[in-house]
Amino acid sequence: MKKILNEQRLCELAGITEADTVSLYKTREDAAKRGRHSAEKEFFGSDEDPLVTTDVPAAEVDPAAQAQADTQELSPDQILQMQKDIPEEARRPVAMELYKELIEPFYSESDLKMLATGDDDVADALSQLIGWFHPAFHDRRGRPLFDNPSRLGVQVAQEFKDEDLDIVDNGDEFARRVEKYLYDETKTEFAKNIAHREAQPRHPDYDRPPSRMQTPGTPEHAEFQRLMQRSGDKRGHGKGRSDTRYLRPTSGLKK
Repeated sequence: MKKILNEQRLCELAGITEADTVSLYKTREDAAKRGRHSAEKEFFGSDEDPLVTTDVPAAEVDPAAQAQADTQELSPDQILQMQKDIPEEARRPVAMELYKELIEPFYSESDLKMLATGDDDVADALSQLIGWFHPAFHDRRGRPLFDNPSRLGVQVAQEFKDEDLDIVDNGDEFARRVEKYLYDETKTEFAKNIAHREAQPRHPDYDRPPSRMQTPGTPEHAEFQRLMQRSGDKRGHGKGRSDTRYLRPTSGLKK
């Protein structure tokens, strides 16, 4: 029987097993998906666009290149992004350890309940770190008011631990740092959005100079204003026009 020289036969001649054939097809399919994702990302300017393909398999990484990347120091932006990507629940053990080291040895539960009732920086600092579990921040039904510790709150609490600062005594400094980090993040995201918007192609009329009708001081602008005024007078029934739709008839009325 004559054998057909197809991909399977070529693999047999090359000594590649059937499983390798499937793997080869999967590799090519994954490469095509990654290529499509890259093209869509380039077209829309970001992989956050809802029209960009999300089911993209990870590319195979060269072990030598991965080892080199592992030894490279991360930039502050990369560290910040990694912290954002961590699930909120993963911050709970860290927040609990900070609580046991920075707060529990020095403040009783009654102290914390009293501090939590205040409308100040101390109450806000404590809520960001222990509000997700501590009874001082439970509602009347005994349920926590917060789902998870604050990411920035945990970050500042770690700084306080390294600097040997008390959170209660330095509540204003705690709040100041949290606000600063939040402001920096917002400013960075805003700058990225502006840069992305500026990179988009502009409408043909964007850079077109205003017409004479749109330029104050020109005869065309004055005529346009006159026409708009006349149109407004007609719609509002101004000078020389009266609206008779709502006038009651006077004939036949008894004196």
